[in-house]
Amino acid sequence: MTEKRTGSLFSAATPRALAFILEERLRGQREPHEIRACVDGAIAWLLHAQEVNPDGGVSVGYHVLRRSWGASYPETTGYIVSTLLRATKHGFADPAVIHPAATRMGRWLLSTQMATGAFRAGTMAFEPQHPAMFNTGQILGGLADLAVGGLDPDGAFHEGARRAAEWMIAEQDPDGAWRRGVSPMTTEPVHTYYVRAAWPLARAGRDLGLSGAVEAAVRNAEWVAALQDAEAWYPYMNFDIGTDPWTHTVAYTIQGMLEIGVMARREDLVGSAERAALRVRELQDPRTGALPGQLGPGYRPTGRWSSMTGNAQMAIVWFRLAQITGEQAWRQAAMNVNCFNRALQDLGHPDPGRAGGLRGSYPGHVGYGRFWYMNWTQKFHVDALMAETGVVID
Repeated sequence: MTEKRTGSLFSAATPRALAFILEERLRGQREPHEIRACVDGAIAWLLHAQEVNPDGGVSVGYHVLRRSWGASYPETTGYIVSTLLRATKHGFADPAVIHPAATRMGRWLLSTQMATGAFRAGTMAFEPQHPAMFNTGQILGGLADLAVGGLDPDGAFHEGARRAAEWMIAEQDPDGAWRRGVSPMTTEPVHTYYVRAAWPLARAGRDLGLSGAVEAAVRNAEWVAALQDAEAWYPYMNFDIGTDPWTHTVAYTIQGMLEIGVMARREDLVGSAERAALRVRELQDPRTGALPGQLGPGYRPTGRWSSMTGNAQMAIVWFRLAQITGEQAWRQAAMNVNCFNRALQDLGHPDPGRAGGLRGSYPGHVGYGRFWYMNWTQKFHVDALMAETGVVID
C-alpha cells in the first residue's frame, strides 16, 4: 500500500484501546502456528474482507477500536488477486472457491478504471478521484494474472491491463522516474518504491505481449539503481517529505528491483537489490526474528516496533535470494521472520474481524498499521508462507 494510514482513533473507543494494549503486553512469547493453518486462516480472512462490502472489492481492513471494516481498496485488491490465484495453482486453496472470488474482484476493478486507463488513489471512500501510478501497477498485475490464468473469456481483463500499461508508459519521464500520478495521500514528489509498480508492468509486458512495458520497467529500475548510495540505501522510499520510510516501502523497493533484475537478466539490478536486502537482514533481531518497522538512511532503525507487513515482504525477498544464490543464510533469516509472524496470527479469535488475521504492527498499538488488520498484511503473509514451502513468488 502506498498511502499513510494509522488505523487509530482513540476517541472511537478508549476502553477498547486500553484493553488491546493490555492484551499485547500480556500475550508473551507464543509458539508459531503451523504454516498450512496460517495460510488457511489468512485466505479465509481475505475472503471475509471481500464479503463485508457489496461491491466485490476487498475491504481495506478491520479497525479494532471501531470494530468496523473500511471501504474496498482497489490497489490492494489488485495484488490480492495475484496471491489468491497463486494459492490455487500450488494447492493451497480450492479453485472452485477462489476463482469466482478473484474474478469478481477483477470485474469490480474494471468498473473503477478511469478513462485514461489509470486507477484511483485511496479506497472507494477517498475523494476526489486521482490517478495513481503505484495503485495502477498493482491492479495491472492482478488483471494480467486473471488474463493468463484462463479466467478471461471475453478478453476484458487483458484489455484493462493493456490500457493500464499504456497509461503508465505514457506518464513515465525520460529518466525512468514517475513524477506524474503520485498519490495525493503522500507528499514526497517522487518515490523509488514505485519500482514495485514497474515489476507488474514488466510481468504484464512479458505475459501479455504489451509493447514497451518491459523496457519502461527496466528504465525505472535503472533510475532507482543510479540513486543507491555507498551504504546501499535508496532515497525517496518514504511517503512524506522529512519522514523515514516504513520497512514496508523499503521492501517494496528491494523486491521490485530484484524481480525486474531477474526478469531482464540484469546482474547489476539483482546486485543492487541484494546489497540492500543484506543491510536489512543485518537488523534482524537474533532472538525473535523480527525487523524494525521503520528505517532511516544507512538502514538505521528508527522505530521500536515491528511491521508484520514489512516482515513478510522481506521474508519473500530473502526466500527468493536463497533460490537465486543458493546461500542458505537468506532462507534461515526468512524462516525466522515468518516464525515471528506466525506466532502473532490470530487463528480462532472470537472477534470475526480479527479471526485468521495478522495485526499490522507489534506491539499492535504503535507504528504503521496500529489497531488495524490490513488486507495487504494478509496478502504478503500468505506469499511469505508459500515461499517457505518452495513456491516462487515471481
